[in-house]
Amino acid sequence: MNILLILSLLIGVPYGYTQYSIAKIEKIHPPAGQFKIIDNIKMHYQISGSGPIVILLHAQPSNQEQFNKLKDVLKNNYTVISIDRPGMGYSESIKEQSPKRLMQQARLVRGLVREITNEKPIVVGHSYGGALALSYVVQFEEEISGLIVVNTASHAWKKGKPWLPFRIISNPLYGKLFTNTFAMLYGQTTISSSANSNFPNGQTPSNYIDDTSAALILRPKTLESYATDALNLREALALQQDSYAKLTLPVTIMSGDEDNVTPNKIHSYKLHNEISHSKLIKVSGVAHSIPELKPSLIKIEIEKLLKDK
Repeated sequence: MNILLILSLLIGVPYGYTQYSIAKIEKIHPPAGQFKIIDNIKMHYQISGSGPIVILLHAQPSNQEQFNKLKDVLKNNYTVISIDRPGMGYSESIKEQSPKRLMQQARLVRGLVREITNEKPIVVGHSYGGALALSYVVQFEEEISGLIVVNTASHAWKKGKPWLPFRIISNPLYGKLFTNTFAMLYGQTTISSSANSNFPNGQTPSNYIDDTSAALILRPKTLESYATDALNLREALALQQDSYAKLTLPVTIMSGDEDNVTPNKIHSYKLHNEISHSKLIKVSGVAHSIPELKPSLIKIEIEKLLKDK
């Protein structure tokens, strides 16, 4: 009896705390935009500004509010559609558990964009969002006027052992138990330090976590989607990377020269070599965080793409 009581407390207390925390997080960080159902998946997005269409695809783990500073820079000149990727923020996840997951996410993004506009947009993708943007243009190049990838993931890297939390979350036996109990406690104590590696000198800007609604990632279903995306990314890139050289649309590649999250030699520089007509912009002093620290540079490149059309 005492053992059962102890087990109930060990599981019940963190489970209750997780449910309380989910409600609190969603109250503090409610949906910032609108919803559309695309192929039976509820997609969340925000539209701001007016002018030529620009699509923003955020990094991992994050949501469309990662681009708040960039949206402020763009909204006076462009119609900005910032999208919560499937499974992140307030967009529902997809069931696909294989490397085809990235391709299916791109199809959902494409379906959402086509529901909103018939114009050919410029697509901007950061990090994992860059991988998603590449999948989008590989499949639907004729529907897009230009591509900007920022600190992107683009190519399969040398295989290694996945990060321990991903292995725990994806485990069919105890993964859901972890995400619904101890993951919240662990995440709340590490979320700020986890973001540090994206920024120069390992220092996250003041209030960054709150300003970008980063705590949404700590919800169980979002964590599960995050882990599944991450565990399938390497193979997903391997499926699409041979198609990059065939692209003919305008492509700009922006890379932080101190980026350790998506190393340039494996991703941005290799992508530039394979897309012979692409433009490579090297940015200093930003590490993995060009959209957060130098959003005006992305606006400049959007303007150049439109001018050269």
